[in-house]
Amino acid sequence: MAHIRKKGTGRWQVRYRDPSGTERARTFKRRTDAERFLVTVETDKLRGMWTDPRLGRITVSEWLPTWQASRVHLRPSTRAGSESMLRNHVLPYFGTRQLASVNPTDMQGFVAHLEGKGLASSTIRQNYLLIASLFSSALESDLIIRTPCRGIKLPPKSQTEMRFLTADEVAEVAAAIDEPYRALVLTAAYTGCRFGELTGLRVRRLDLLRRSLTITETLSDVRGQVSLAPPKTSAARRQVALPKFLSEELARHLSQWPPAADGFLFTAPEGGPVRRANFRRCTWLPAVRASVGEPLRFHDLRHTHAAMLIAQGER
Repeated sequence: MAHIRKKGTGRWQVRYRDPSGTERARTFKRRTDAERFLVTVETDKLRGMWTDPRLGRITVSEWLPTWQASRVHLRPSTRAGSESMLRNHVLPYFGTRQLASVNPTDMQGFVAHLEGKGLASSTIRQNYLLIASLFSSALESDLIIRTPCRGIKLPPKSQTEMRFLTADEVAEVAAAIDEPYRALVLTAAYTGCRFGELTGLRVRRLDLLRRSLTITETLSDVRGQVSLAPPKTSAARRQVALPKFLSEELARHLSQWPPAADGFLFTAPEGGPVRRANFRRCTWLPAVRASVGEPLRFHDLRHTHAAMLIAQGER
């Protein structure tokens, strides 16, 4: 039976049993605080909400390895991005804080802190979702009673400005870009495939006779490590039709740059997979500046393809 007893001069001790039957004690300077704690403990036990207060004293940094170990099946690029946000933003702000000590005001302060650093709203949202996931795992593991990620106001989503090219502008970029990337630009614009889907495309997935290609893998380049993985969704694994002129362009491309042992359709000039960062800096941006002008992302070729389909009456 839980009870309060006086312990020494001006000290009041609450003795109670947790749901497992283990006897526990906590001491207070004032009897009123001891009584309030006792009522809270008994209420939480009845509601099934009691947690060991010692668990809440685990810091964010201490809980981090357990949480990360539970995040299975992450793509290398996703894991690398998360580790960067944790290292640069989350841990410097929350790392030494005890899990149970963080409240919604602290969380709102974190958002304000990131805004003060001038981060984009999308980056702020990603950091918040990351720390919210960490606290959610602590809640599910009974380390805390409530998550501090409640009622947090986030900056409005910023709309990334898309650019849609005309067919003539696509031809300009393709003409300005260094070989062997002309066919890569045209394929992106006239199939809507993503950069990683095209750089991970094997020649055996290209059927020039039936004028189609099949997306079964996507290539990622994270911290210098190239890896291939299935598309994120089943819908992304698909067969794509090729216009006649594009089939002819790809046939020309293969005759000039036959595939090596790795079988990639598009490779770097010296062979091997196309590295996204190098391609953007050394090849893509110079070609854009020499043709249609900035800003233009490679991903805008995917938007261009969608716009072309809509213009042709397809939905």
